[in-house]
Order: sequence, then structure tokens, then C-alpha cells
Amino acid sequence: MDNGFESNDIIANLAMTKRLRSLVYLTFLLIGVGLLWPWNNILSATLFFQNNIFKQTTIYAKLFTSSMMTVSTLSSLLFNIYLERRQHSYTTRVVRGLIWQFSAFILLTFVCSISNNIWMGLEFFIIMVLISISAIATAWTQNGIMAIANVFGSEYSQSVMMGQAVAGVLPSVVLLLVSIGKTDDHNKNDGNKGIYFYFLTTSIVCVSCIVLFFRMKIGDKLNIMSEGNATNIQTDETETETDAVPFLVLYSKLKYLVLSIITTFIVTLIFPVFGANVFVTGLPMSNVQYIPLIFTMWNLGDLYGRMIANWDMFRDPSFTPYKTFVYSVSRIAFIPFFFYFTIKSHAKDESGDNIHSIKLDLGYILLQFLFGVTNGHIISMSFMKVPESLTTDQEKEAAGGFTSIFVSTGLAIGSIISYIFAFMIGNISK
Repeated sequence: MDNGFESNDIIANLAMTKRLRSLVYLTFLLIGVGLLWPWNNILSATLFFQNNIFKQTTIYAKLFTSSMMTVSTLSSLLFNIYLERRQHSYTTRVVRGLIWQFSAFILLTFVCSISNNIWMGLEFFIIMVLISISAIATAWTQNGIMAIANVFGSEYSQSVMMGQAVAGVLPSVVLLLVSIGKTDDHNKNDGNKGIYFYFLTTSIVCVSCIVLFFRMKIGDKLNIMSEGNATNIQTDETETETDAVPFLVLYSKLKYLVLSIITTFIVTLIFPVFGANVFVTGLPMSNVQYIPLIFTMWNLGDLYGRMIANWDMFRDPSFTPYKTFVYSVSRIAFIPFFFYFTIKSHAKDESGDNIHSIKLDLGYILLQFLFGVTNGHIISMSFMKVPESLTTDQEKEAAGGFTSIFVSTGLAIGSIISYIFAFMIGNISK
């Protein structure tokens, strides 16, 4: 393994297997894993919170999912707006966010372990506070690492994106493996036996990221790069408002890229709603096995999309940010197909044509895979094109917080719109 820093030009010319031999590249990838891992832990633990902590029928169980999404997305959005105005201390932000994330999940594990001794209303409040802290910690780390990756080069931005995709794949694969031994769609507690271990894995990932970040001396490498550049990069908290890169300056240069990001996430947030409400019709498996398979296929597609973002045809200047934006808007065309498969999965097939039913299941699996591919592809391309659209290192660092605002905004709007689709699907299933 290479412990040194390789320039973006060198990394860009290497195959993925050779890039992974660079510990610096791996550091960015692992931190990318750490960014999305906490959200996936909480998401995969939804049934655990509803059934085991809040006892299924209580108001807290009914409010948990919507409250979790609202608290998380709004906390992230507001904190990213705060960070965007303070364009300094990026290496500190990475480590600080990871430390807070570590602490949040240690406390979450502890609170859940003594659940029977806490008033349910108070526990609900504490868990929402910890979810808010986790979202803020993610925003802190993402703001810092994307700022640094923008300066290091687009390939390192892609590495962070790849890490996020890996964090999406692994929990869904684990959930799928756990579901293989299940046959009862109504037994919701079987898959929650290892939930405390899931929580603790987040803390383990955070510690690993911190160790590797310091071991590779990412902050020192950033300082060396800034010393060799004519632009003076602020690394402490003495920066004034006049030194900050204005929001409108960044928007004028990145508008199509950030609009691509926000549009992609808004459309993508319908995925969990359909993913949990389209049922198996012909394949020899139960819904408790089919639904984790769907989530796994989407995440595998997302990972593949982030990998192909580095193909020459997509890196070519002729594939402009405007084309990327048009590409993101075109994903709306997936929605009618999702409704089609939803209606078919809830309809009673009296024809007895099992081959047709199997084709429907396989077609839906392919649809979710392609939906995941387009998500990962657009998001990765957008972030990779950010440093290429800017001229100074100060702009590239400031773009880390700037793009995070649009990520959070897209997720917040998407989570709200998802309730509309949930209502529509609810009417279909009646």
C-alpha cells in the first residue's frame, strides 16, 4: 500500500483496484462510509424502535418514522446553512463530527438498553435529540471532507461518494441475509436481535475514520497544498465575513450541479416508500425476504452508478453540468413505472399465470436497480464536476458547505413529498 499522497492526475489514470492501494484514497472512501452509515443504522432499526422501544401501538411508535426523518433532515439543513457562512477549520470539522457521531451512538445504545426504566415520552425525546446530534455530526464531517476533497481533486470527491454507496450496500446485504431464514411476514422482531451491534458498528467506523485520517495526515497534506498555491486558504477561526466566498458567486458557477443534486434527492426519496410497499407476486419467497432484496438491488445500483461516473464519456467537458441537470430531471419518468408495479403487486391475479408474475417481480427488481444506478451516477458526477467548475482553492473549500446545503434541502423536500406518495400508495392497497 502507498502511504503517500498521489495527485489527482495520477489517481485519475489508475484502475479502481490500483486506486484502492493508496491509503489516502482509502481514507476518503472510509469517511464516505462513515457519512451514510449512521443514517442506515437508524433506518434499518425503524422496526426495532417501533416494536421493541415504543411497543407498536403507542403514539410514539406511530410518530417515530416521520419524526425521525423530519428531525434528521431539518437539523442537517439548518446546521449546513450555519457552516456555509463559516468557511474555515475544515480538518477540525471532519474529526469533530466523527467524535460527536461516536458519542451519539454510544448514548443511543445505552438509552435503548435501559428502555424499560425510562418513561416512554422522555425516551422518545432523548432519541430524537440523539438523532438530531447524529445529523449535525454528519453535516460537520461532510462539510469538512468535501471541502478537502474538492482541493485534492475530483477523484477524491468520487472516493467519498463511493464510500457512501458502500455504506448503503452493506446494511441492506446484512438485512437480506438475516431475512433468508424467515418465512413469516408478520414476525417483525426476528431481525432486531443484533440491533445493538449495528449501533456499535457506527461507533467503530467513526473511530476507524479518525485513526486513518490522522495516520494519513490529511490536514498536513492540505496545508502543504495550500502553501504551494497562490490562494491563501483559511485554516483557523480568524476568518472574517469579508474573506468568505459569497453564496451567489458559488451559485453562479455551480447552479446546474447543485440543482442536479437537489432534484436527484427529491426524486430518490420516493424509493423507500415504494420499496416497502411493492410485494412479491411470483418468485418463491416471502415479502419479508423480497423487500430486503429490493433495497439491496437499489443500493447495488447506486454503487455501480458511482463507479461508472468516472468513465471518459462522462468526464468529457462536452457532458456539461446543464446536461447533468437535464439527466436528473428525466428521472421523474421512473414514477409511472413504480405505480404500475405497485398496482400489479396489490391486484389479485386470478389467471394463475405464474410466469407472468415472476416476470413482474424481475421487472420491478430491474427497475429499482436502474433507479439506484441513476441516483449514484448523477450524484457522483455532480460532486466530481464541482472542483472542475471552480478556479481557486478557497472557492473549492467553500463549495463543501455550499453543496451540503443542497443535499440537505433535497433530502428535506424529498422526505415531505414522500408522505404524498405514501398516502397515494395507501389508497391503492385498500
